[in-house]
Amino acid sequence: MKKMIATAALALAITGAASSAKAQDISYYTGLGLGTLNTEYKATGVDQTKTTLGGFVKFGADFNEYFAAELRLGMSGKNKKVIGGTERTFSSPFFVSYLAKGKYPVTSDIDVFMLAGATTARIKGTSAGLTQTKTKTGLSLGAGMDYKLDSNVSVGAEWTQYMFPVKLAAGSVFGTDAKARMWGATVNTTYHF
Repeated sequence: MKKMIATAALALAITGAASSAKAQDISYYTGLGLGTLNTEYKATGVDQTKTTLGGFVKFGADFNEYFAAELRLGMSGKNKKVIGGTERTFSSPFFVSYLAKGKYPVTSDIDVFMLAGATTARIKGTSAGLTQTKTKTGLSLGAGMDYKLDSNVSVGAEWTQYMFPVKLAAGSVFGTDAKARMWGATVNTTYHF
């Protein structure tokens, strides 16, 4: 319930910022991020941390030079390990992030930024032929920089904690004290309309 209230508050804040901005000042962008995007799993006796590849597409609105709102759709690669002779994999085959983006222009071509919001992810685990999935929502925080190549294209890099450790319900794959977290270190390219 707390997560739903926090998510609703963030959505209202973004909507309020959008409605207070002048329509002609809002600009839109879309882009792609690729890099290390990990879904990590921990339970008693199991600490499955492995670097995987993943990515996302993003859609956003710049309300001014200091604030934007962004929606991301992405997936992580499979965190695959053999433990005790059994292969276990954990991944997020689908996630959605809704983020507020605070920006600061260092120069006319370089912006640094902070991200804050939430991510809803489908966490999938497989072990010994069994599969379990759970959809969870967690707090997201990140930071990075963008470099403008011209008025329409920018490139950048960022680090984002998409989901701080969240509890997973015990089942056929997840243990009784299981937790998952997601993070990413990516390079991005963005097209500004």
